[in-house]
Amino acid sequence: MPNFLLWIPILFLSFSSTAQINNALEDQLNSISVSTEKVDLIIEWANSNYKKHPDQAFEYLQKSLHLSTKLKYHKGIGLSLMRMGVIEKNKENFTNANKLYSEAIQNFNIISDSLDICSTMLNRGNVYLNQNQFTLAINDFFTCLKYFEKINDQKLLFATYNNIGLVYKNLKNYEKSYYFYSKSLNIALNTKSSSSLYYCYNNLANIFSLQNDYGEALSYYKKNLEILKEESNTYKRAQTYHNIGSCFFEMGNYPIALEYLNQSMELKEKIGNKNLIISTLNSLAHIFYAQNNYQKALEYRKKALALAIKSKNIEYQKDCNEELFKIFTRLHVADSALHYFSEYELLKDSIFNHENLKQIAEIQEKYESEKKETQIALLEKDNKSKMWQRNSLIVFLILLLGYAIFIVRSYYRNKKINRLLQVQNERIEWHKTLLDRKNEDLLDSNKTKNRLFQIISHDLRSPLASVYNIAQLIKIFVQQKKYHLLEESSNDMEECINSVLNLTDNLLSWSLNQSGKLPYNPAIISLKPLLESNLRTYSSVAKQKSIHLQLILEETIFVFADRQMLDTVVRNLINNSLKFTLSGGIIIIGAKQKDDFIEIWIKDSGIGIAEDQISHLFEFDNSQSNLGTQGEKGNGLGLLLCKQFIEQNNGEIWVESTLNIGTTFRVTIPAAENTNEITAILSSDLNSN
Repeated sequence: MPNFLLWIPILFLSFSSTAQINNALEDQLNSISVSTEKVDLIIEWANSNYKKHPDQAFEYLQKSLHLSTKLKYHKGIGLSLMRMGVIEKNKENFTNANKLYSEAIQNFNIISDSLDICSTMLNRGNVYLNQNQFTLAINDFFTCLKYFEKINDQKLLFATYNNIGLVYKNLKNYEKSYYFYSKSLNIALNTKSSSSLYYCYNNLANIFSLQNDYGEALSYYKKNLEILKEESNTYKRAQTYHNIGSCFFEMGNYPIALEYLNQSMELKEKIGNKNLIISTLNSLAHIFYAQNNYQKALEYRKKALALAIKSKNIEYQKDCNEELFKIFTRLHVADSALHYFSEYELLKDSIFNHENLKQIAEIQEKYESEKKETQIALLEKDNKSKMWQRNSLIVFLILLLGYAIFIVRSYYRNKKINRLLQVQNERIEWHKTLLDRKNEDLLDSNKTKNRLFQIISHDLRSPLASVYNIAQLIKIFVQQKKYHLLEESSNDMEECINSVLNLTDNLLSWSLNQSGKLPYNPAIISLKPLLESNLRTYSSVAKQKSIHLQLILEETIFVFADRQMLDTVVRNLINNSLKFTLSGGIIIIGAKQKDDFIEIWIKDSGIGIAEDQISHLFEFDNSQSNLGTQGEKGNGLGLLLCKQFIEQNNGEIWVESTLNIGTTFRVTIPAAENTNEITAILSSDLNSN
């Protein structure tokens, strides 16, 4: 009761404070006669109060939106919608926030208000970033960047650079992320804002940590310590000590890591936030575990678990129980390991536990009900039989209760045994799966090795042998002065060399892709120059076979893909069509947009592909290889590369063919949005790098 009475004046003060704010705003609104000024006042009040009073701010912004719409005051409509979007974003209602931002931009466009358009786009880009829609986010951010650089607004540029850096960090393009974070750092250094510098150093340190360059990350965290000497922010200092300790741990310097983590712990205990304390306790336990000091690791994990239970943080409880299971397993204490493993499993299966408790409660309730009914029945019996019946009932209930306890204990014991057996079975299955996968990998590796040896020994040696023979013929023709035969021989040599170069390019690309060393750098690409370049490359080959090459591309089309990979795909498909097209034939290359994808097709009037070969066309171990119209040999590696590169760029590839009529290869690639403006920005950005 005393605690309840203590809350009454606090609640009263809170309600009275809110009422005073509303009354003051209403008084100001009533004193204004011009409607647009009322709108401006509401928006200004919402800008100052949306964090403390989000619901009231949203309600007043709806009023300003209604009044602005009535007055056709587009500036007021746009600002009301934008601020409402900010409130929805803070509540994590991202769909509503995006809708409000887009409507705000439409109204700012009507009055050509570039600053508010870009400010709203900056907010909308943040929402796209939270939704992992990185392409849409980067489009908005680069549009903002172009305008903010034009007006030289340092504050908005700082925010934009940081957001772009964050997008590239999420895309794991750490080089570009570092570039834009460095841009924001330059602004922070010029403005000498300690909070901005702290934020920039933290971002840069995170980039280096993600790349396992903990020494460089450490240097930035230490710069933050210098900043915090002049700023009394206990939370930032505690987190910085924690980050420095984590870097030293990853670098294997455990004594210094412990020193910084202990300093972080002292500050976090002053703050009193249990979750912050748990994170540092877990880090300390991790260090001792890495040093095989399992007793100290055990001590800190138990403290973390106790705090997690107090704060009712189920996730931390689950993690702590799992780590305690590992520690006791290392210490060979089976009972304790089993206990914490059981707790870990129970936390994962809390719904099941809830049902068990519910069933026990029902048994107890049923028992109480039966007890009352029995007591009523006993009262109706004769006095002589009452004592005997009561004693019999008590004995029966005791036996029933004992039996119930036995059943419950047996149930939990069997459940525990079943879980242990299940864990053992899962481990056995897991090891079996690993062995099966390794066997499959070995078989695949053996097939790949055999196929590569076949390609290198046969497909690579054959054209080189041809080049050697042609070179010998050229000597003979020169000695015999048969110069008219030299042109034909040089054409044959050029064709053999082109075959070798194409094969070596494919082998290099395939090996780099298999080893994971082939870089994947998607960008916005204009499709027409890429296709024209490849047509020029093969124009001489087509001329030799009297094949007509034609490009059908009516409009400017942009795709979002890795240029090198897309270039390799187009090159291989054109080369493939040239091989299997008869003299006097035609090859048509074209592209068109379908929804969010661009479809590229390469159609020839060649000899076609048999239906039974199409299903194996993109397989590496495909041993079937047809000769071209002039005896050209294929090895299937080019088409395998095409499939891998197209799928890596989120597209698809398929083939349509009819024998003696022709073949069409079709590929799809994601289309780019806002391509004209964004391409110019991205190109200038890449050139600056």
